[in-house]
Amino acid sequence: MKRKCLAVGIILLFIGVAVAPSINSSVVKSSNDNDLMEVTSQVCGIQGFRNTTVKLTKEQYQNLEQYLVDFRARLNQTTTREEAVPLFKDAVVELNKYGLLPKGMSVERVQKLILGGNQNLLHLRPLGERKNSFYSSSSTYENNNCLIAGYTTFTASNGPIASIISYFLFNLNFPIFGLIGFLSDLNPIQISSVIGLCEIQRNPPYGYITNPAIGWIYTNGDNGIGKWNGSFYGAITDQFYVIIRGVFSIYLPGIVGFSGIKIGIPLAGPYFYLGKAREVLISNKAP
Repeated sequence: MKRKCLAVGIILLFIGVAVAPSINSSVVKSSNDNDLMEVTSQVCGIQGFRNTTVKLTKEQYQNLEQYLVDFRARLNQTTTREEAVPLFKDAVVELNKYGLLPKGMSVERVQKLILGGNQNLLHLRPLGERKNSFYSSSSTYENNNCLIAGYTTFTASNGPIASIISYFLFNLNFPIFGLIGFLSDLNPIQISSVIGLCEIQRNPPYGYITNPAIGWIYTNGDNGIGKWNGSFYGAITDQFYVIIRGVFSIYLPGIVGFSGIKIGIPLAGPYFYLGKAREVLISNKAP
C-alpha cells in the first residue's frame, strides 16, 4: 500500500511539474493582457479609412501621455502659425511610432490632411450664426479657419450624415437615440466632423446633469492664437450639429468642420485631437 501511494505521489509530482509551466504561462499572459491599454484613432475629413485600435504597454502609454504634455508646452510657446506647423507635423511622426495612424495612410498624407488649406466641408449655417443671447462675448472664445489641438474629457464626434440624422430625430423626439451613435461609428464618410465638448445627461426624475469638458485646447487661426485650459462647454447652439449617444447623453458642439485625427487615450477616457477646423466656439458658462 505504501509503495502504491508513493508511486501515485511520484506520478502526480511529474504531472504537476509538466502542467505548472503552462499554468504559469497562462497567468503571466493574462496579467500582461490586463496591463495593456487599448488606444483607438479615428480619421476625420477623408473617406475610406476605418478606426484603428492598438494595444500599448503601460510604459508606452505613459510615454505617449508625456509626449502630449511636452507637445502642449511647445505649442504654448508659439507666436505664429509658421511656428506651429512643424510641431503639428512632428506630432504625426510621433503618433506613427505607436501605430496610431489610420492603416493605409502615410505620415505625409496625414500631415497634408491636418494642415491642408482646402477643406471638403458640409455646413448648414454660415459662420457666426450659431450663437444666441445666452452666451456673452465675455464668456466665450471663438476662432475660425484654424489649426487645432486638444486633449479633453466628455468629448464625442459625428460625421455630417449622423449629425443631420441627429437633428431630425432630436426634433422629432425619436426615442431610440442610440441609433445615432451606431450610425456615427459605422459612417465611412467622416468629412467635416463635429466635435462635441461637454455632456448633458438626462437623469429622470431629477432633470439633467451637465458635465463640462476638462482639459486643454490650442487654436491658431483667423483670430490669432487661442489657449483654453480647465473646464468648458461647447457653445455652438445650432441643433443641426447636436451629438446624441444612447438614450440619455447629448454632447454640445464646440468644433465644426474638423479634419484630422482623433485619438482615445484610453478609449473610455480623454480624447486627443489634431487637425484643422472651420469654427471653434466654447464657453466657460454652463448651458
